Amino acid sequence: MQMAAFAVKAYISLFMLMTGASPTELEQFSYEDALGIDKSVLKKELTAVKFRARGKMTGYVLGRKKGLTLLREYFKLRDWILNGEYVDRLFFKIKISKGAVCLSFSDLDAGAAATRFYSSISGVFVDGKYPKITYNKARKHKSSAHHAAKYSLETVARALNHSSGVNISSYSEATVEQQESEFGTYWDSVRKAAQMVRERSVTASDKLDSIAVGHCDSFRFPVPVSDTEAPVIQPNCRNQYGCLYCTHYFCHADEDDIHKLLSLHYVVNAVRNTAQDSGHAEVLYKDLSIRVEFILEAIANRSESVSQLVSAMRNKVFNLGALTPFWERRLQRYEAMGVVF
Repeated sequence: MQMAAFAVKAYISLFMLMTGASPTELEQFSYEDALGIDKSVLKKELTAVKFRARGKMTGYVLGRKKGLTLLREYFKLRDWILNGEYVDRLFFKIKISKGAVCLSFSDLDAGAAATRFYSSISGVFVDGKYPKITYNKARKHKSSAHHAAKYSLETVARALNHSSGVNISSYSEATVEQQESEFGTYWDSVRKAAQMVRERSVTASDKLDSIAVGHCDSFRFPVPVSDTEAPVIQPNCRNQYGCLYCTHYFCHADEDDIHKLLSLHYVVNAVRNTAQDSGHAEVLYKDLSIRVEFILEAIANRSESVSQLVSAMRNKVFNLGALTPFWERRLQRYEAMGVVF
């Protein structure tokens, strides 16, 4: 029976990690609620009351595949332990006395149960150097996994029973894989930036088209850059945001093109910071923002005088708000549409 009680603690830890529910919420999960998930094709959530959120009702999706399989496995263990006795909570504390002959069941302290389980396996089944995975870490991982799967910010926040603002401020921790991917994007952008910058004298101006973000040497014939398998924004000559992902794009290390790039950067940041669907805006514009910044850095690195020009133009755009006419009109249109505030 000691091993059965140990197995219950293991299931408690698994459900806490899988759902992202707090110990207090997990203690409230009812047997009837869980039984409904097993029997019904419609019901899919375990519910609880979140006391810190003024009694808000919360629901945690278990999942019809692995989650339901795990629940059914636990049901078998639970039925064997209870041996016909009824307990209304899904999880409970087992008290063993008189040589494992008499059992009694009481309300669970989920946090303590998870801690005792970790203490039992640490240094035995799990290397002692690995710390306990708290429910907060589990929630952050679940949030990161959902974002990586391209779910909207609102969907991720709803799955974790908090607001979009809380998700952004407290649950936006990146996984190691995401960090590696972002560093890869960083260096790809650095290399591409160096290739995009040209001196005006290098190319014949009569063969170029001036565009809102710089210049193009083959307008209406977009070709995606090869530094990424699938550009975040596909170039199409109608959307200025996609130009930086086109092989025909380049910019001059002069005041005109620097002004264009900084104006684009200003508008992109405005959308990222204030858009209502901030999750979508972040996915769409974060890579573009990185690319712009390193094109500007590549320009600034050409000489001290050009570096001073970039600094002066940055002050003009970001501190004085002096955008190019094109991007000023675009920003005003976004403001009128309510995209930025």
